[in-house]
Amino acid sequence: MVANVLVEIKKIDKEFTYLVPKNMEQMVSIGIRCKVPFGNKLLEGFIVSIKDRIDTSFELKEIIELVDVKPVLNEELMDLGNYLSKKTLCTKINAYETMLPSALKAKQNINIKEKKVLFLKLINDNGTFNEKESKIINLLKEKDISYKEGCLISKYAIDKLVKNNIINKYYKEIYRLNNDEDIVDLEKTLTFEQQKVINEIDLNIFKPYLLHGVTGSGKTEVYMQLIKKVIETKQALVLVPEISLTPQLVNTFKKRFGNKIAILHSHLSNGEKYDEWRKIEKGEVSIVIGARSAVFAPLNNIGIIIIDEEHSDNYKQDNNPRYNAIDMALYRAKRYNCPIILGSATPSIESYTRAKSNIYKLLEMKNRVNKNMPNVTIVDMREEIKNKNTIFSKMLKDKIKEKLSRNEQIIILLNRR
Repeated sequence: MVANVLVEIKKIDKEFTYLVPKNMEQMVSIGIRCKVPFGNKLLEGFIVSIKDRIDTSFELKEIIELVDVKPVLNEELMDLGNYLSKKTLCTKINAYETMLPSALKAKQNINIKEKKVLFLKLINDNGTFNEKESKIINLLKEKDISYKEGCLISKYAIDKLVKNNIINKYYKEIYRLNNDEDIVDLEKTLTFEQQKVINEIDLNIFKPYLLHGVTGSGKTEVYMQLIKKVIETKQALVLVPEISLTPQLVNTFKKRFGNKIAILHSHLSNGEKYDEWRKIEKGEVSIVIGARSAVFAPLNNIGIIIIDEEHSDNYKQDNNPRYNAIDMALYRAKRYNCPIILGSATPSIESYTRAKSNIYKLLEMKNRVNKNMPNVTIVDMREEIKNKNTIFSKMLKDKIKEKLSRNEQIIILLNRR
């Protein structure tokens, strides 16, 4: 058996063929990282294809070892990496590594392991116990507790209970980022516009929707209502343009969906990113929220993709590969045959043009939930200049004087410093 390996050399977009040792044949699979000899070096790479033994005029080298037990890139993500490579003209190895957290990239030498904590479990509560032993047992009747938590009561009591086969010790993996939260936020009553938008979105086919909703029109509630329908059987991906917006949106979603959420953005530590990635890959969550890089989350059953504030330039990567997260999201949505919703109060010209050209379906929410829309007056300064009002229009001057006479305050916003 032989495997084609994409090695970690950024400037070479070429696969190299290696022999798979007999003891690895049952473990090797596409998408796994491995270590291979390359010249006088030992490099990491990704296995991209596996074949039966081929006849060559030269001797093949063997794979030294497998880095992973199971693939870090599934079939769909490898296909997405190939698309990213063609779209941005970067090498495939660069594309694959862009899609992975630091702990899973080749050549990073970041040794991150699962965080395991020693826990206590009650197996028998028969017997006579002193006060401290009884306190530990009563806690364990409700739930397993950490060894550290039990030691706050009495380490001696724990050791005695373990020796007498009353409790057991065991290790349990703990995620570094705690997303557990009780569901406290109930669904809100939808406005007519919100309900109309939800009714118009078909969750069973690929279709891009541009949701043009004024600030305060309740776009987030529309997102959550749609996600609630989807996660009964599938998964949801939600992108925001800035990391600063992520905690705000995550807190809103936690109150509605509890611990079904994973978070991906660049301000997480390497360990936190590794945990969140694995949590998604193992199927423990049904909603992923994050900034631009979260578009590569290892979901395998996407039912809806939502891109909030779609007009933002932050969805575009500045360094190589220079990808647009919206392009990647559209590709994934098409692959999973699911809707993608681009929401904004001020859509980009490109998106609005596509909506008007029926490439996207335009959905509009023109009113705020509280019905409190500001009055806006547009003044043609060409006419004002004729009347020698060069900076402020006559109307603006009159309104400023009126507010000042009432001891009120005014904010004047300029388009540049």
